[in-house]
Amino acid sequence: MRLNSSVRLLLMSAASLAVTSPAFATLHLMQIEQVIGGVNGNTNLQAIQLRMRAGGQNLVSAGRLRVWDAAGANPIVVMDLNANVPVGGVGQHVLIASPNFAATFGVTPDFTMTNLIPPSYLAAGKVTWEDDSGAVVWWSLAWGGAGFTGTNMGNEPMNDPDLNFNPPFSGPLPSATGQALQFNGAANAQSTNNLAQYNVTAGNATFTNNAGGSGTVPVELMNFKVE
Repeated sequence: MRLNSSVRLLLMSAASLAVTSPAFATLHLMQIEQVIGGVNGNTNLQAIQLRMRAGGQNLVSAGRLRVWDAAGANPIVVMDLNANVPVGGVGQHVLIASPNFAATFGVTPDFTMTNLIPPSYLAAGKVTWEDDSGAVVWWSLAWGGAGFTGTNMGNEPMNDPDLNFNPPFSGPLPSATGQALQFNGAANAQSTNNLAQYNVTAGNATFTNNAGGSGTVPVELMNFKVE
């Protein structure tokens, strides 16, 4: 039986997508689950935790994290992930942390930040989980309320159906205590907006790596103030 031209074109398009876009199908269903900008004023202690919304999202080497200032400008690559992680199931984590955080927190991160979130970005700014080119944003988290004046758009309707992650979380990115900014939805939840779906943790934050190792901000880090 001869296929008509429309069917042939559809089959060719599907085959092309399967060949050219394997990474897109294996790291894009991901939340920016938790971010901390510092501990007790020490902004050298930072971490970003991703969480998989679906299985098989562990081929993260095609993704990167960037941070942006209050105007949604002056982006800085925090980490261009250069390897995949072994465990890829719903709710599994990927932990990216600063060198000092990794040394003091008691849990080994999956990746060490190349650049820190600048202190000037903590009052208002955003972080994006995106492809290596920066052309596709899979998840975005903005903070600072009215102080954040930039766009907060994404490109993946399976993560945010209207592609708009605004309005931002109302407060700054936590850095003065042991608390973090945390997504309050389930592992498989889509985004509605940052204001509704992010809260500051009730107590000191706990971070988890891809292997399931976790650690909470140590109490002893709260007993001194970094000047």
